[in-house]
Amino acid sequence: MMAHIQLHEGDRADLLPLFRMADESESEIQSYYKLGDALVALIDSEVIGMAQIETVGTTAQIISLAVVGCHQGQGIGCRLIEESVNYCRLKGLSRLMVCTASWESENIAFYLKRGFRLFHVEQGFFTPEKGYAIPGDQVQFEMQV
Repeated sequence: MMAHIQLHEGDRADLLPLFRMADESESEIQSYYKLGDALVALIDSEVIGMAQIETVGTTAQIISLAVVGCHQGQGIGCRLIEESVNYCRLKGLSRLMVCTASWESENIAFYLKRGFRLFHVEQGFFTPEKGYAIPGDQVQFEMQV
C-alpha cells in the first residue's frame, strides 16, 4: 500500500517515538521537537514516518527524519525528502539542509544519493553533556531547491 504524505496537524508529542528513532538524546529532542512543521507519511491513519522541517530566512533544515523499521527500504524516506523539497519550493525557500552524525555512514550515503552535498563538519557537536553516549562530529549537507 502506498503511503500518503501530508503536514502533521495533530499533537506533536504523538511523533516522539519517531524522534527517538532519529536521535538518542532525550534532552535534545525535547528542545526541538515542537519547532517548525512536520511532514508525516501515513498508511491509512497510521504514521509510519516523518520529516521535521524548521525554517530560518530562506533556508529550511530537516531537523529529524525517521521511518518505522518495518517500512524502511520502501522509499518512504526518499518520498519524505522529495516532499521536503516541495515544501521549500512552495514557501519560496532556496536551500534545504540536513545533518547527521559522522559515524552514520548509511545516513550519509542516503543524503548524498538524494542530491545533498557535504558543506561542513561541526567537530565535537555530539557530547555527553548533550545526552550522547558517543562523542563525535556532525556532518552537514545542503541542496539548492
